[in-house]
Amino acid sequence: MPDVVSPLIATADELLLDDALRWCAAVGAVPEVAPDVTAARRSWRHASLVIVGEDLAGQLARAALPRREHVIVLAREPARWWPDAVALGAVAMFAPHDEDGILEALAIALDGRGEACVVSMVGGSGGVGVSTLAVALSLAAQRRGLRSLLFDADPLGGGLELLTGGEGAEGLRWHDFDATHGRLSAGSLADVLPVHHGVSTLSWARSGTAVLPDAVPSVLTAAVRGFDLVVADIPRHLGPAGVDIVGRSVLTVLVVAEDICGIAAARQVLERAQQIASSIVVVSVGRPGGVGPAAVSEALGLPVLARHRVDRRIRVAVDRGMGPGRSRSARRTATAVLDTLGLEIP
Repeated sequence: MPDVVSPLIATADELLLDDALRWCAAVGAVPEVAPDVTAARRSWRHASLVIVGEDLAGQLARAALPRREHVIVLAREPARWWPDAVALGAVAMFAPHDEDGILEALAIALDGRGEACVVSMVGGSGGVGVSTLAVALSLAAQRRGLRSLLFDADPLGGGLELLTGGEGAEGLRWHDFDATHGRLSAGSLADVLPVHHGVSTLSWARSGTAVLPDAVPSVLTAAVRGFDLVVADIPRHLGPAGVDIVGRSVLTVLVVAEDICGIAAARQVLERAQQIASSIVVVSVGRPGGVGPAAVSEALGLPVLARHRVDRRIRVAVDRGMGPGRSRSARRTATAVLDTLGLEIP
C-alpha cells in the first residue's frame, strides 16, 4: 500500500473542526489543520483530502489555488455555498450530519486505490467445486501480479483456508470482526489477514459457530480498496449478505453441473441472481455421460464461458496442503474468468 498522506482540514470554525477531527480519527488519520488561507495554501497540493469549512470556502475559492482531487466542502446550509464549491473543484458538499458520505469520501482518499474487481462464485447446486474454483481464481490472479483476496462468505462451506493449505497462517478470521462497527481502512484490513501462497484470505476459525458478522458491508468496502481482485465464495441460497455481495460484484460466476438435476437447480439460483447481479457468466462442470455445455447454455439462456473438467488429483493435493493451484483444468477456467474481466498481467 502507498504511504498515507494526511488530510487537511481548512476551517477556523470550532464546531466544524471538532466534527472533522472526529471523522478523521474514525478512519485512523491524523490531519493537518489550517485556520486560514495562508496555512491552507501550504498543504493544499499534497494533502490526501481537503475538508473546507464554510467559513473559508469563499476565501479559498478566490485564492486561485490549483485544481486537485478529493476536495469536499462542509457547510450547515449546503445550498448557500455551491458557487464556492464549484470554484474549488469540490467533488462533494456535505452537511455535518452527513457522516456516512464524509467517512466514505475519507476512506476513498486515504486508501489511495481504485475499487477492486469483485467476483462472486455461486454454485448452481451442491458439489460442483465452487470453492475450489474460487481458490484457483485467486491464485491465478496472484500469478499475474494482482493482489487478490479470498472472501469466504459461506459459513457452512468448511473454510477456504483448508483448500489453500493456509489454515495455520496468522491473521484475523471472521469471528474477530464481530465487534467491528463503522468503516475499516483498506491498509488495516490487508495488514491483518492471513496470507498463504501470496493470497490473502478472510475465512473461518476451526472452532466456534460460523456466522457472518454484521460488519460484512464495512469489511467488503475496505476489501475493494485494498486489493485488485476480491473473489467471494457465496452460498447458493443467497442470503442477505450474499445478495449484498453479488449486488456489488463486477461479475457473478454461476458454476453448473452438466446433468439434468444440476441444471434444474441452477435455474432456480439463476432466477434470483439475475434480480441483483450486474453480469453473470456460466462455467459448466463436465460429468461422465453428462448432457454437455451446449445443453447447459440452452437451458439457462446464457453462454458457457468455460467448461471445467474435474481433476481427481485436486483432492489429493488439497489433503496434502498444496491447494488446487497445480490443476491444469482449474487454471484454464480461472484464466478464462480473468481474461473476461480484462485483468491482464501488469
